[in-house]
Amino acid sequence: MYNKLTQIFTLHFFNDGFLASIVLLLPFIAKDLNLNLTQVGFLSAIFSLSGILLSLPIGYISSRIGAIKILTLALIFYGLGFLFTSLSHSYLFLIFAFSVASLSFGIFHPVSFSLVTRLSKKETQGRIMGDFMATGEFGRICLSGFLSFIAFSIGWRQTSFIYVIISIILLLIFFFSHFSNKQVNIDEDNKTKDQKQINFVEIMKNKSFILVLLVNFFDNLASSALFIFLPFLLINKGISPSILGAFTSAFFFGNLIGKMGLGRLTDRFKNTKVFIVAELFMVVFIILLAYSNSIFFIILFSIILGSLTMGTSPIRTTMVTETNEHHGSYEKVFGISSFVASLSSAIAPIILGRVADLYGIVNSFNLTAIFAFFAVISTYLYGQRKKLVRETTQ
Repeated sequence: MYNKLTQIFTLHFFNDGFLASIVLLLPFIAKDLNLNLTQVGFLSAIFSLSGILLSLPIGYISSRIGAIKILTLALIFYGLGFLFTSLSHSYLFLIFAFSVASLSFGIFHPVSFSLVTRLSKKETQGRIMGDFMATGEFGRICLSGFLSFIAFSIGWRQTSFIYVIISIILLLIFFFSHFSNKQVNIDEDNKTKDQKQINFVEIMKNKSFILVLLVNFFDNLASSALFIFLPFLLINKGISPSILGAFTSAFFFGNLIGKMGLGRLTDRFKNTKVFIVAELFMVVFIILLAYSNSIFFIILFSIILGSLTMGTSPIRTTMVTETNEHHGSYEKVFGISSFVASLSSAIAPIILGRVADLYGIVNSFNLTAIFAFFAVISTYLYGQRKKLVRETTQ
C-alpha cells in the first residue's frame, strides 16, 4: 500500500462499499422500526448533508495535515457509524448513528478527487478517474452483494456489527502500512506546482464552471437516490427481500462497467457528447425499469441503468478539471463541486421519498427521468459555451 494511487483506490473500495451497505440495511430497519419512505429518504439525505458542511473546508484542512491521513482516519467514523446503527432502537438515535457515519462519506470524495487529478495526466484522466470510480462500485458489489441475505438471516443489527469489525481490521492495516512508512510522498504533477492559487470568489466567476455545476446538480438529482429506492421499487413489484442484494449488485455492476467504459470514451471523444448520449439513454431506461414486471428485464435494466447513472461521474469530473486547468486550486474546485453534488444528493432522496409516499414509488422514478433531462440541457449549454470560448481565443 505504499503507492499513493493504490492507497486511494483501496480506500475508495471500502468507502463506497460501506455506504452501499448501510443504505441497503434501510428496508430491514424501516420494517423493524416502522419508518415510512419520507423518513427513509431523510436518513439517506444525511450522507449528503455532511458533504454540504464538509466539502468546502476539507480541502484546506487536508493540505495542512495530509489527505491520506484524513482518508485513513475516516475509518474510525465508519466503525462508529455502524456500531451506533446496530444499537439504534429509535428514529432519533438512528439519525445520530447515520450522522456519525456520514462524516467519513462527506470528506472522502472532495479530497480523493483532487489527489487523483493531481496524480493523473490530462490525456489519461478520463480512464484513471473512471477506474478510480469503478473501484468504488467494485466495493459496493463485494461488500453489499450478500448483505440483504445476511440481514434477512441473522438480523440487521448483527449484520451492522460485522462492518464494525471490518472497519477496525482495515484501520489497523492502514495505520501500520501508512504511518510506519516514512518515504511515501505525493507525486504531484509539476504543472500544478507553479500555478497560482485563487480564492473561491475568483473560481465562481468562471461561467463555464457554473454551467458544469448545474450539470452536477441535475445529474445527481437524477442518479444519486436511485439505488436507495431501487429495493423499495423491487419490493413493490413483489420480489422477496432476501434476494434484494442480487438486484442491487446488478445495479452496482452496471456502475462499474459504466465508469470504466464512459471514462475511456471521454478520453477519445468530446465529454459533452458522451454525457448527452448517456444521459438520454438513462432517461429511457429509468422509465423501462419503473414499468417492467419481468425479473429478467429488471435485472437487465438494472445493469444498463447502473452503467448510465454513475457512469457519467468521470465525465463530469473531466468537465470540472478542464474549466479550471489554468490554476492549481483543485482542492477548492472539487470542494465546490462536491458541495453542489452533496446538496442535490441531499435533496433528491427527500423529494423522491415524499413523492413515493404521496403518488407511489413508480412516479418517484419518473421524476428522476425529468431531472436527467435537465442535466442534458445544462450539458448542451456548457458545450456551446466551451465552443464559444474556444472560437474567441483563436
